[in-house]
Amino acid sequence: MTFLFEHTWIWVVFAAITGFIGYSMFVNDKKNRTLLMTVIATAVVLIGGVALERYIETDQEALRRTLKEISVAIRSDDFKQVNGYIAPDAAQLRGLAAAGMGMAKLSVVHFGSVEIKVNDSTVPTTAELRFIVTFRGSSKDKAFILGDAEFFDQFRFTAIFEKHGDRWLATDDILFDGGFPLNYTNTSPMP
Repeated sequence: MTFLFEHTWIWVVFAAITGFIGYSMFVNDKKNRTLLMTVIATAVVLIGGVALERYIETDQEALRRTLKEISVAIRSDDFKQVNGYIAPDAAQLRGLAAAGMGMAKLSVVHFGSVEIKVNDSTVPTTAELRFIVTFRGSSKDKAFILGDAEFFDQFRFTAIFEKHGDRWLATDDILFDGGFPLNYTNTSPMP
């Protein structure tokens, strides 16, 4: 059902089908009233469907929006804002975020190749996200090996988010595929 609210093209197809059926009826009875009703029905399906698609935010859309908001919070170097996207019981992730933000100022944070699997049968609702994070930044610590030089890197992650009210929050269930600059690894199996 959420598929209907994630894609505009579905409503364009429904409107075209409505128009085709209505025009077929007009060809058979040749009444202007039928043609008028066809135009109105097609417009209602198209405008109403697109309005619904824009108005209703699905879990997948909310998770993509959350990733964008996390990216903005990290780039603005605001730990308090980043902390707002971490689940209350995710102390390990909170420590990782604090350490990372203390070591580097990131100017580019991009979440790409995002795959989302929402699990509505859990309490709270969870989602498994697989994505690649690309970032560029510079070290805050002058004694750090990178010095003042700008660095660029990317990592593949699998993360579990939980839905708390109308917000999605990151949990400690994170798997880093490959190395991580803070020597943080979580090799526990994903649920």
